[in-house]
Amino acid sequence: MDDARLNLKGTTHGIFKYELEVNFVDVVALAINGIKDIKSAPLTEANIEYINPIVNVKAGYFKVPFSPSSMMDKIPSPFLQRTLIADGDYFSRRDAGVLLIKDFWHQRINITAGVVSGMGEAILLGDGDANGWPEFVARLQLSNAYYRDEEIDYRNLPRPLFRVGVDARYNKKSQFYGDGPQTYNNDWMNVKLIDGVKVSYGADAAFMWHGFSAQFEMDQAYMRPEQFNYSTKVVNPLYTQLKSYNTNYFKNGGFLLQANYFNRKLWSVFSARYTEFNPSDLASNLQERTMTFAYNLIVPKTGLTIKLHYDYRLKQPVTGIKWTNDQFRGGFQYVF
Repeated sequence: MDDARLNLKGTTHGIFKYELEVNFVDVVALAINGIKDIKSAPLTEANIEYINPIVNVKAGYFKVPFSPSSMMDKIPSPFLQRTLIADGDYFSRRDAGVLLIKDFWHQRINITAGVVSGMGEAILLGDGDANGWPEFVARLQLSNAYYRDEEIDYRNLPRPLFRVGVDARYNKKSQFYGDGPQTYNNDWMNVKLIDGVKVSYGADAAFMWHGFSAQFEMDQAYMRPEQFNYSTKVVNPLYTQLKSYNTNYFKNGGFLLQANYFNRKLWSVFSARYTEFNPSDLASNLQERTMTFAYNLIVPKTGLTIKLHYDYRLKQPVTGIKWTNDQFRGGFQYVF
């Protein structure tokens, strides 16, 4: 079982919105083994939003407004697994902080900006960085009408609906942090924040019409480590590693292209997704490409969906790390 979530959300007198979500699968894993992957922290949402005509203010623990494929809820997605560029290995998907949210022109223009801890999901473990800065985040989204955060056109829209967006994050820390607790290896394949500056930026577009929908997203990060560790004053290992390439920075990133079709008569969703990702622009042999296909059968009026998911690896990285080959997954989802 991947998920068993309880989500509580609502409004109070039209002034405050609140959301609390817990994944009980991760609660059980925490009780048995502890947290071995900071992406699997049991708490996924815990925030409150103050609504007013000037600007909404959201505070607490929430999804960072970066990468639509990361912000989209996993439950209505046709796929059983997020793509590599958005599954939380290379940037934190959630963090604690404060956001300012404003929309214009009947929600056709949406602007979100704010500040978070910069430690991502690790903030729930009590990890901090006394010598580092908080992280600054911002997103701008434009659409030709109010756009719901959905991948599939279940409404069979009679008119085309478009969305484009750009987003960015600025992070400056005094430590290296990988994708698991106490993981501080200076490794291309294991980096979420560095001892230095990390600037992430992305662009995206989406389309829906008559059951058809498509998404495009491109995300990239620029990372420049400091020469000396702030507290120990010793030479940063990642800085030394980069010097062997005659540079003081590196980039990682990739893109996805996804197409979907919902057939109301068959109560079926057909989806295909192509992704590319390279953990470092200094090592082309690490690049990977994957084609993923999904089929969902929706059982009407039951809340039950049967999902099939197949990953076909077009190119795999040349590393000593075990690589997951072509993969078939099947499962069911029940929402009540």
